[in-house]
Amino acid sequence: MHADGELRSAAQPNHAPAQSAEPARHSVVVWAAVGLGWGAFCIKVMIAWVGSRDFGPAPVLGPDKMPAHYLVMLRVIEVLSVGVFLASAWVLAVRPWRRRREVTIEALLILGGVFGFVADSALNLYAFLFAFNAHSVNLGAWSAELPFYRRGVPSSYGEALLWGLPMYIYFCSALAAMGLWARDRIRRARPGWSDTALMAAMWAGFVVFDFVVENLIIRLSQAYAFVQTQRTLTLWPGQPYQFPVYESVCVAFVAMGFAAIRLSAERSADGLSFIERGAATLPLPARALAAIGYSAVVLIMLYHLPFNWLSVGGTSVAHLPSYLTAK
Repeated sequence: MHADGELRSAAQPNHAPAQSAEPARHSVVVWAAVGLGWGAFCIKVMIAWVGSRDFGPAPVLGPDKMPAHYLVMLRVIEVLSVGVFLASAWVLAVRPWRRRREVTIEALLILGGVFGFVADSALNLYAFLFAFNAHSVNLGAWSAELPFYRRGVPSSYGEALLWGLPMYIYFCSALAAMGLWARDRIRRARPGWSDTALMAAMWAGFVVFDFVVENLIIRLSQAYAFVQTQRTLTLWPGQPYQFPVYESVCVAFVAMGFAAIRLSAERSADGLSFIERGAATLPLPARALAAIGYSAVVLIMLYHLPFNWLSVGGTSVAHLPSYLTAK
């Protein structure tokens, strides 16, 4: 992840230039308002879900029985995902706090990813597009509690808690941090590269990283599957492991969205990103709410909406074992 010097710039003393204090203040207030609204929405959805019939481990539907080697690998994926989550939190949040008493923007974006996970069930609002393995550790799903849920779409499935939630960290703030770390290494090795070339290389790296990691998870553990996709944009159509290439493209754009916060802080005289401008005169919760709001906007606009738009009318339907289906 980031070296200490790279993390330090994200949390410089919060002293904005006096002449820009008032316009700057508006930025953090607006993003904090978005975060407050999203946080309240998340709490409302979670309370409604806990009181619904969908709360509780999803049923494992028969008649198919999951092969033992897939089940073992599913548990390995869960353990590894939790480990990556904890390692990311340590490097990006805990270690800077222990060393310099700094709450970095990366730490706040981890919090944003946790709240962003609530949007995950939006993948199955209009049609059953994304299947979770019912053997994953889960407490059901909350898609039926979200706005615009279409009646009749299966909602009795299991949002994976041990690998699903961590994905909103390691494909977001952690992947952005790794990309920026790689960018700095490339810049030192290739000083002639322009910023545009470095950004393009970082985005391409995100696409490749996501493609490799997701396909390994799908093929080794059957943790999840893409149920319905655009055939012309799908590799191995109709197979349980079919993969829409726009998945990796969307994830790459999300990671770039998270990296943009860091880039903004690096280029700012006061070390604050564009969502934090004006935070010098406001308490820490304002920065946290701004990070939550920004994370939600990036995830919904760059991943959930495009993925749904492309997949809802898709004609490539995966043939799945029963434990990857829902009712």
